[in-house]
Amino acid sequence: MTPVRIAVSTQRLGWRVAACMSVWLLLVLASVAVRAASDPAAPVFVLPAAERLHVEEFSRHIGLLEDPKGALSIDDVTQSTFTPATLAAANVGFTPSVWWARVTLRNEGSRERELYLRQTYPLIDYLDVYEQTGPGEWRSHKTGDRRPFAARDIAHRDLVFPIHVPAGAERVVYMRYQSQGPIDISLSLYSSPELLESLSREQLAYGIYYGCVIMLLVWSSLVFIAVRDKAFLAYFAYVATFGLYMLIHNGLAYQYLWPESPRWGNTSLVALICIALFAGLQFSRMILRAKEVIPRLDLAARGLQLVAATLLVASPFVPYSTIISPIALLVLVGVIFMLLLGVCAMLLGSRPARFYVIAWSSFLCGSVVFLLKTFGVLPHTFITQNGWQIGSLLEMILLSMTLSTRMNELQHQSRTDPLTLLGNRRLFDDRLPEEFAVAREQQRPLSLLVLDIDHFKSYNDRHGHARGDEAIKAVGHALRKFARKPLLGCRYGGEEFTVILPGVDCQTAAIMSERLRRIIEETLHGDLAITISIGYACLGRDRFESADKFFEAADSALYTAKQRGRNCVVAYHDRNEQEAPTPARAAIS
Repeated sequence: MTPVRIAVSTQRLGWRVAACMSVWLLLVLASVAVRAASDPAAPVFVLPAAERLHVEEFSRHIGLLEDPKGALSIDDVTQSTFTPATLAAANVGFTPSVWWARVTLRNEGSRERELYLRQTYPLIDYLDVYEQTGPGEWRSHKTGDRRPFAARDIAHRDLVFPIHVPAGAERVVYMRYQSQGPIDISLSLYSSPELLESLSREQLAYGIYYGCVIMLLVWSSLVFIAVRDKAFLAYFAYVATFGLYMLIHNGLAYQYLWPESPRWGNTSLVALICIALFAGLQFSRMILRAKEVIPRLDLAARGLQLVAATLLVASPFVPYSTIISPIALLVLVGVIFMLLLGVCAMLLGSRPARFYVIAWSSFLCGSVVFLLKTFGVLPHTFITQNGWQIGSLLEMILLSMTLSTRMNELQHQSRTDPLTLLGNRRLFDDRLPEEFAVAREQQRPLSLLVLDIDHFKSYNDRHGHARGDEAIKAVGHALRKFARKPLLGCRYGGEEFTVILPGVDCQTAAIMSERLRRIIEETLHGDLAITISIGYACLGRDRFESADKFFEAADSALYTAKQRGRNCVVAYHDRNEQEAPTPARAAIS
């Protein structure tokens, strides 16, 4: 055979071998493809060699199967095809279907691994876990919040399942989810040390959260007892019911409050969210004074409260799967509405509305962060996992600050005359001794005006009490313009007023008194015209033993002004020394 023929034969042999190899490779790939198509296995998760293991977003490593009729058995499921899951796909939401999840755990090490599979969203009605221990052999775990708490493998608020993976072997795990509420397949995988550490951190976080809730409840109840303002009672009701709702949402209520009453657990979830929304709307209406400031939105708030009350009454009689969707929609509408209510009140000048808007914005931001984590947009961290709790805690703290603003308003109201909006007798009695002490200590001047409306009794008799009130309001309006800070104008009682003038000497007090007298004289005209008499005293010119003596001096000067014919100004140091210093002038109107 010639070298050329040998080369050609060799080339042909090579092509034949290559063709055979290609056919063999295609057959292998085809068989693998056929096997993969017929094999229902979900993705295989290979356990790392390290003993310590913590996979937070383990739902990425599972396969999912929808069972629309809920009729598939475990044997049927093992022959079914699963689709690889994403975090968004694992958050199924409201559905009448049963959902199955599957994962294969492979242990390539030489020691058996004890792991814990944790379902971190505990509000699942029925969760059955099937762990394959051999061909056709299954170890089952049946739990869920529709079953007694004692059915759980581990007494914990979440659903935790111990999984044993033999050395050098695989363990297939199936999970069957069925719930009238939303289905959120939120799984984590732990080794024992990592699980204990995670639980310790969570206990600390929940302790802080519920400790703050209890502190807010104690604070609001004590303040309500002290001031008797119903806004504090509405806040107490909101924090209490929402705090209980979060106990249910976190699974703690089922663990500690009613472990043997799963039906009540689901009913109370609906009832508490309705009560919390009702109380939140009531608090919003009160703290923002919606009825006075924005009456149309107040009417809308009442309508939402009526819907919440209706759903509350219906909750024991309507199936959970039927009522939970309209309640979820109502809560969404209610939160957005309360934020809108706060923005409108803030634009109209309400001081408590500032903290109120920030509070509800924090709640919404926390809820959005939690939802974005759930759908896989944000990574799983402590903040994203607990975004809802953090947002709600910030909201409750900021709402308490709106109550602090309300307390300041109440204090202001208790020291304000409602007719004239000047300070009242209480404020005057508090401030005069303070200003007197400061003036004496710092050796600075202090003047005090005491004035009242001339012939006010006969004015009332001629024109009626309504006109009399208008006259008092006119004087109050003039004093509010006249006595700007640091001056303080007060309605002492009836038709009598006072003005404290810190840092004002006698000469300036005389000029200001005369100016005030002319302003009042020109305020009303014709038959409704009024005049005032003013008496004043100055600390810089005369020595007084106390603030009471200082007031008596100015009061005595007013008495002198009335004796001199009214509609005039008299200083204490200029009055006739022969005149009696006080009493009985009340008979002179």
